[in-house]
Amino acid sequence: MNITMEKLKKDGLLLKQIPKDKQTPKKCKEAISQNPKALQYASRKCIDAEICLTAVEKDANAFRYVPKQFVTKEMCLLAVQSNADLLNKVPSELLTLDICLLAVTNKLDTLAYVPQEIRYEILNEETPSELLESIVEHNIDWLTYMPACKNGIDICMAYIKKDFSVSKYMPVAIKKNQKILDYQKSQGKISLLSKSYNSETGLFIAKIKVIYERIPSFLCDSRIREYSYTVMAEFQNFDEFYNFVDGNLCDAELRTCKFEGIDLKKYNIEGAVIHQDVLAEQGLFDGIYFEGLKKRIEFTDLSEVEKNEICLLTGFNYPKPVDEDGYGRFDNNYIPFFYVSDIHLCHRVLHKFKLRASKEEVKWYVKSLAKKMLASVGTFPNDSYLLIAGDTASDFELAKIFYEELVGLWNPQKIVVIHGNHELWDPWDEIENNIQVYREYFKGLGITFLHNDLLLIKNRHRHSILSEDEIHDLKIGQLRKQAKKCSAAILGGIGFSALNSKYNAINMRYGKTFEESTSAEEALEKDIFETRRFDNIYRKLLQALPENKVIVLTHMQKWDWNGDSYNPNWIYVNGHNHRNYFDISGNKVVYADNQIGYKTETVGLKYFYINNEYDIFAYFKDGIHPIIKSQYMDFNMGKLVQMSFGKEDGQIYMIKKNGKYMFFIHCLYSKQSKNKCLYLLDGGKLRKLSRDRPEDLQYYYDTLDIYIENVHQLLDKYTGGQKKISEFVKRLGGSGKIHGCIVDVDKPGNFEAYSYCHLFVNPTDGKVTPYFAYDVASRRVYKDFKALLESEESCKLLQGNYTRLEKEKNLNMPALEYSSQSEEWGDESSMYDEGSYLYKISRIIKSLQYVAEKSIVRIWNEELLNYDFVNRIKEANRIEDMIDNSFIVEIGGE
Repeated sequence: MNITMEKLKKDGLLLKQIPKDKQTPKKCKEAISQNPKALQYASRKCIDAEICLTAVEKDANAFRYVPKQFVTKEMCLLAVQSNADLLNKVPSELLTLDICLLAVTNKLDTLAYVPQEIRYEILNEETPSELLESIVEHNIDWLTYMPACKNGIDICMAYIKKDFSVSKYMPVAIKKNQKILDYQKSQGKISLLSKSYNSETGLFIAKIKVIYERIPSFLCDSRIREYSYTVMAEFQNFDEFYNFVDGNLCDAELRTCKFEGIDLKKYNIEGAVIHQDVLAEQGLFDGIYFEGLKKRIEFTDLSEVEKNEICLLTGFNYPKPVDEDGYGRFDNNYIPFFYVSDIHLCHRVLHKFKLRASKEEVKWYVKSLAKKMLASVGTFPNDSYLLIAGDTASDFELAKIFYEELVGLWNPQKIVVIHGNHELWDPWDEIENNIQVYREYFKGLGITFLHNDLLLIKNRHRHSILSEDEIHDLKIGQLRKQAKKCSAAILGGIGFSALNSKYNAINMRYGKTFEESTSAEEALEKDIFETRRFDNIYRKLLQALPENKVIVLTHMQKWDWNGDSYNPNWIYVNGHNHRNYFDISGNKVVYADNQIGYKTETVGLKYFYINNEYDIFAYFKDGIHPIIKSQYMDFNMGKLVQMSFGKEDGQIYMIKKNGKYMFFIHCLYSKQSKNKCLYLLDGGKLRKLSRDRPEDLQYYYDTLDIYIENVHQLLDKYTGGQKKISEFVKRLGGSGKIHGCIVDVDKPGNFEAYSYCHLFVNPTDGKVTPYFAYDVASRRVYKDFKALLESEESCKLLQGNYTRLEKEKNLNMPALEYSSQSEEWGDESSMYDEGSYLYKISRIIKSLQYVAEKSIVRIWNEELLNYDFVNRIKEANRIEDMIDNSFIVEIGGE
């Protein structure tokens, strides 16, 4: 159709029918002049800013079609003045205060299009109250932009009186306003979290929790869910602060305040932490409690212990188990155990204050140590346990201050405490009475206290505690049944020291029972009795649970109470001698490396992980065992294997040999099958075998060792380098998860299950292929690791850390070799690639890794019994030479 100038003069929208490469400036101008909306069809080459401005002057809605390069401030003002909704089309760099104010004044809705910082400029102290009220009436969420002036405060007050829950929308400055806080306080909606003084600003501070809404839980009507926010109320005047807290200064941290011109005798300062010098100047100092602590400690000669201490260095940076972004916090495959011993609160208090201190200062300092200790961890992994291996305090009251602070910061159900010899000093009573006092106290707090007891942990939680008498009364089989589905256990107690010829009850303080003995020999006899008492429990459990994961938590080192070799399956945690060390060898695992001691100022937590798995067949003898379906299901659950198994008929068999397992079922494969055969169980799947008769089970048992050895030979060549790459990725702040030949680079987002950036490590030559992929069918392959990091948004953090290490010429950066095809790319940094070949070999490697990691053989390839075949695979130069479909097992839905 031939569109002439005459036709355009009558209907400018006909410009749509002229291809842009056929348009002329004259035709475009004519069309837009006739109908400004024709601007949307005009070629940018045929228009200019003048044409666009003319179009907007005629019809403001034409502004929607103005190319960005032609937009001017004058044009924006014209458009917005005519139609406030067009503010949404104004380029961000032209969103000025006057344009935004014009739009909002004409139509309140348009505040949604205004940048955050300009919203605060529009709604300021000079803004008419009518506009402020209209804004909030239109959208209650916009209460957050109210200025902290009389109008803004009055509007907020009016709204929270109607509906208190809207308090959450108020800006911080108004949340801190005295008038608002006084009203919230009068309604019983606030609680004081802390009271303090800031010496830098000279302000008294009340940290307040405001509960703005209470509603029944959607899961349970009887449970109420609280919604709250915190605010820091600041006071220049002490009287105002004092009145706001209703004259209750208990636990107020005011130690840095000099109280010049303030007569403290006129106030109730009970429980307030005020500097000793201030109290002394005003005749209010009481140092009796501190003097009592001094006498208790000075009575003991600790010079030799202090001289021989091997302490953590001051300023030691404790390792943090979880990244700041919280990644890995909810890894349920492992149980985290944090540990500490020998905090010696009394000694730390004396080192801190030296000459004198008030009781409140002592309490403040002890609480600050608890906070400092936990702060060393950063983000706690989910369901973390805290093990405290004795000598926390020689004074029961100090211990109570510490633990009562601790349970507010750590789940008390996950705190496990034992006595050291110092705890036996106070209460000064017979040992059994002292232990009972602590038992009852810790029970009230919800803390687990162990003294010759065994804690069983099931599904990461406290399952049950077996007492000393119960351990002795139960038979070996009964103990194993109790611990059958427990992923960890903790045996706790002092241990005592009869086997230590130098440091025992003769020359070491163990409390009244020992120290009021008639002779040194009698004291030693009591030490021998207590040592044997604990050792007998230990030996009974060693006989019953040698394969279980048991933490032996004692104050004394093992050699003080048991002279036998360590159980390599158990973990030993102790303190006492202040000589920090750890030993993680093939024969033992000992953590005695977080003994705080007397001298160091450092206090924090170290940690280790225990696998959350358990093995219900741990105490079955090697051999071929018929089992039932429920046992097979329980075993897989204990190994954290997710599976479904619907087979109801057939006989299941288990082969166990040197800690490795195979499971078979003798049954009909399907209803159409004529004969029963033996199948290998791969989770809930049945895999056909070349040797498929029940009598062939002996063959599999006899050859299992060779099969496992050959699997390890294939993996050993490959996995070492892959693990180094994984650790490097983790150090950069990435995932580092290994599955098959693939190392994940970026961490999955909050609502995503998978990473998208990966490193494929070729099992034949160790060379790396960096790539990005949404699925297994295709991917974008990058020339090198750095190119991947620079190109993908999810890798920005890693890119920064990689660049920093490059500049520092860090020697720990692995020298990555890349696939040969990248050499042909020239200036290109990436290329598109298709095919699932990477994943096929990766699934084979993952299947072999599964045998090594879970100790369960789920694939059987007769070739793996052939050393020539294994050597050929090991020496393969191409991926294609390695691929054998019979190796592949589906694991974890991948």
